[in-house]
Formats: sequence, C-alpha cells, structure tokens
Amino acid sequence: MTESSEIWYTIHIIKERAMKHLIVALFTSAALVVSAADEATVASTTDATITANATLKDGSTVKGEFLTQKITGSTVFANQLALDPAIIKSLTFISTNGETKVTLVNGDTFAMNISNAGFKIKSLLGELEIPRTNFRSLTFSIFRGRNAADGGLVFYCTCDDDTATKTPAVGPAVKIELGQIIVHEGKNNGSLFVKPGIAGAEVVFPTGTFTNEGCIEFWANMASGKTEFSTGGDPRFIVLLDEKGNEKSHFEFASNDGCGNSGLSGHFFGLRTQTHTGFNYTMPYSDIFKGADYNGWHHYALVWTPTSLSIYLDGKKACSSAGRLNTEELARGQIVMDIPLNRNTGKSYNNKSAFLIDELKIWNIAKTEFDF
Repeated sequence: MTESSEIWYTIHIIKERAMKHLIVALFTSAALVVSAADEATVASTTDATITANATLKDGSTVKGEFLTQKITGSTVFANQLALDPAIIKSLTFISTNGETKVTLVNGDTFAMNISNAGFKIKSLLGELEIPRTNFRSLTFSIFRGRNAADGGLVFYCTCDDDTATKTPAVGPAVKIELGQIIVHEGKNNGSLFVKPGIAGAEVVFPTGTFTNEGCIEFWANMASGKTEFSTGGDPRFIVLLDEKGNEKSHFEFASNDGCGNSGLSGHFFGLRTQTHTGFNYTMPYSDIFKGADYNGWHHYALVWTPTSLSIYLDGKKACSSAGRLNTEELARGQIVMDIPLNRNTGKSYNNKSAFLIDELKIWNIAKTEFDF
C-alpha cells in the first residue's frame, strides 16, 4: 500500500467511526437499541397517541390516529432501521420504490429507503390501510398523558410551516391572512408572527366544535419589547365570533377591559375573568408575571365550564370567576376564531402589540393539567 493510499484509508476509517458515534449520539435520547452493526431500532420511551396527517398522490388528505407501530427500512448508517413514529416529525416520499426524506422532531433529516408496504390510519371513515406508493407526505403529532387517552382534543395546529396550517394535526385549516409563519422561531419549531393592527389568521369551526366545557391553550411570546400595556388588546391573542361576526370571546392583556377591570383578561360567551380589579391608563407586564421574563415564551390557557371561566399562566391558575355560560349562543352555529383581527367583517379589534403564537390547541374538556 502506498503512503497516499494509507493516508486515504486512515481518513476513511476515522470518518466512518465518527459517523457511527454521531448516529449513536443522535438516537440515544430516543432509546436506541443496536442489535448488530447494521441493525438498529429507534423507539420512544413515552406512551403517546400519534396522530398523522397524510397527503396522497392525488391531492387527497387523511387525518387520524397512526396505527402502524414502526417505520422500517435502510439508511447509509443502518441496513435495517426501525423508527418509532413518536420521534418523527414528517416523511416526504420521493419515489414509489420507498425513497423517503425523514425529518425527526429535533430537526435532523436523513434519507431512508422505507420497506413498509403501507400504513394504517384510524380516520373518521374507520381503519384505513393505505399502500405506501399512494403517499406524498406524512406529518405526525404526539399527544401524551391523561387527556390524550381520554380524548377531547378538537383542534391542534403546530404553526410549524405552511403545511401545518393548511392541514393541522386536528381540526379545520388555518387561513393565514397578514400574519407570517416564521420557521425555527417558535416554542417548538415554527410559529405564527402577528404585527399590531393586522389580521393574522382565521379558523372557521363547524357547529358543535365548542361545547359547554373546554379549553383554549397556546404558547405566546410578546415580541414587542414593551414593558407595560394599555387599554384593550395589548396584545389581544384571539377573538371568537359568531356567524354574523359578533364578538363572543377574547383573550388579551388590558389595563382597562371596558368593565372596570384589568390585567390578563378573558371573555367567553357570557363569562368573564381577569387577574386584577380596577383600571389604569397603563399597567406593567411585571404585575402579571411577577418578575419572570414577560417577553419570553409563556403558556396561556382559557378554561370554561357552564358556571366558571379561568385563566392559567404557565400551568398555574392566574384567576377565576363564577358566572353563567350562554349555552344557546355557543351551540347556535359555526364559530370563527381570529388571531386576532377579522378582515372579512371589517371589524378592528385593536391589537396594539406584536406577538408570536405557537402550539395552539382547543379541547372540549375543561383541561387544567398541561404537558410542558
């Protein structure tokens, strides 16, 4: 062997060993079990319900619980690889022979030649077994814990990208108005960025989506850099409207909510609650967050029952008020959710601050425990 050949061979071996160490490090957190040098199984250690959004070659879409236990195939680093769908964000099928781009939940990507003949999805039509050759793409969402097992999730948008808004993990499509999806700037991957005074996005929910108890939860980052908020909508995160465009619910910061109250304020079909009584021209965000970084990511939840409305901030109850839910209005027709303006009706809800919103979910149970 010549000196140059020895150098090449040595470099090749170093690269090969480094790649093997990299792959092992990549999957260690997902419970990688290597059964042989060319076989690997990647499994999730968390009991979870996996929901799939499938786009087929003819443009059809299918949503439902993903029942296939493992995605199997080969890669450049393992001749036999089995992936748990819980660690996969998406699959993009490049050709009918199984060539696929795999994107993991941590953002890593690699090519894989998938060997599954098809995949099982439990949809509204029942259990469907769809041949792999019919798929264009698959995206996955994970729901963990008690509420996932009990059901109750009626809407979930990750806000990761355009595909995530057009075909949310659960529920109807999100129509982006003047808001902007910013990839890799969310709590988890992408998020929706809304500037002051514009219509960000809109979702139309069919009659019966909202029930007599429920929860709207999301992550938000107030990107304005402001230290205090003023009267009404500073920012206003969401608005719910009836079929005629009449406001029935909102969730916002307000130093005066119009009823002599202030702070983090919620209103839902006749129910109202807020963190502070009395009102001022302005109010510091620090009064709500008690020293936390109010411009960072925080978790918000608006929870209602027939007799109460509560606000949760970062998993802790911030306020709660008794009242009477207007069940007739809630059940009357479709409900439109705007983030936070409605251009279609010409109404302005006076959002005064920029913000990012991510991981938006709606439940038909009064959810009070949140998976962070």
